[in-house]
Formats: sequence, structure tokens, C-alpha cells
Amino acid sequence: MTLLDLPLTPLHEVDLTEVPRLQSPAPRRRIEGRVSLSTAVVHPLTAEEAAAGEAEWLGFLTAQAPHSDYLLLSLTCAFRPPANGDPFADAAVGVLLESPGEPADRQPIAWSLSPKKRSHPVERATTVGLTARLAIVESTLEVTPGQGREEVFVVGMGERDSDPEWRVKATSRHPLIGDETFTLIVKAAAGVPVQARLTVAATVKHRRFGLIPYRAELPAALRTIDLRRRPATRPEDPAPASRTGDV
Repeated sequence: MTLLDLPLTPLHEVDLTEVPRLQSPAPRRRIEGRVSLSTAVVHPLTAEEAAAGEAEWLGFLTAQAPHSDYLLLSLTCAFRPPANGDPFADAAVGVLLESPGEPADRQPIAWSLSPKKRSHPVERATTVGLTARLAIVESTLEVTPGQGREEVFVVGMGERDSDPEWRVKATSRHPLIGDETFTLIVKAAAGVPVQARLTVAATVKHRRFGLIPYRAELPAALRTIDLRRRPATRPEDPAPASRTGDV
């Protein structure tokens, strides 16, 4: 297995705006300071890194190099409901992969993603493990002993598609709070531009109004990621959110 150390990039607060509904009067509700999104980490994978020391896979990936590139994309979403306020019921983080101007058969896909399924939260990951099959291993996994029927906390879907997503849901044992790291390996046509467009949504359980869906208003620097650019932190990125006190 190959281990990659990822930089701990800053978190940036994003606002949530109520999703328009026919029966919802204007103005729409707005929530500030409860969700943050990290600057994305992008790491192009060499054939040696992806092969994880297995000669058979090194030969395969080297042969694929003239036609395909593999890129690792990782980001963290932090949920910070108020201590005595309305909790999050669920959330979703979506990624739309695109190579503008390229035909359908040369569009990027999510080759592998993590997490795929988990029944408990974990701490923010700073190390990613890769197997020779380009599968992502959660090297910082912290197992919580289960009792009774499993309640899924987070599930990832969309491998081999251009629009993978993760869905996170509060359970009877775990409220939706804390940092969640989402990682995927992108397979793209060699040398072509590749970008990822992010969406973040959440449902808040209001005591008075019930379940209300919201969508995050992401600034351009967080919403669209150029996977061909190496730096994880750029000068035009928004200022990081404060990590002290109640945000």
C-alpha cells in the first residue's frame, strides 16, 4: 500500500440558503457560520505511487500513461450546529467532473472514492492509503463498536461516473457534527484540462418549521477546482474561518 501525506488546508465558512419551494414565502431563510469547506487538495498520481509497489500494476499503469492520468482530490466539510440550536438532519457533498470541450468518451470519471460506507464519524484525515488497484483506504479509521442494527452515517456513490457524491445522515448514536474528509481518484484523458465543480447541501431540523433543505453558497475559489493545478492553497482563496470558539 502507498501512503500519501496530505497538507492540512484551511477551512472557509460558507453560508446556507434555503432551497426555494412553492409553499415557502420570501425571503428565504439563511444560515451563517455553521458549515465550512476546505481548500481542496489535488495530487497527480505517478504510476509508481498508484501501483503501490506491485510490479504487475506498475506495468499496467505505465502502459496507460499515454492515454490516462490519475489525480487524487481530497476535501473536508465541517458541520458546526449550535450547542442548543437546530441540528443537521443530513447533508450531501457532490462533485461534477468535466473536461470542457472534450467528447463524451474522454470525460473524467471517479475511479475510486472514500468513504464508501461508514456507520460512525472519524477525525479529519491527513493521510490517504492507496492499494495497487487504485482503491482508497481510510488509514485514519476509528472503529466504534456497534450494537444492534447498523445505522449508516455516511455513504459514497458514483464510482465510474462523472458525478460522484457523498450523503451524510445523523443517526440515533451520532449527531451530524464535526469534520468529514472526502477523497476520490479521478481518471482523466491524458493531458486534457480537468475541473471539478462542488455542491454542498444540508437539511436542518428546525423546532418550529420542521425539516428545511438548504444549499451552500460557495465562492468561485471553492466551487470550481482545476485538477491540473498543483498548489493546494492559492493567493485568491478566501480567508480561512476561525477555528476557535463557537463558529
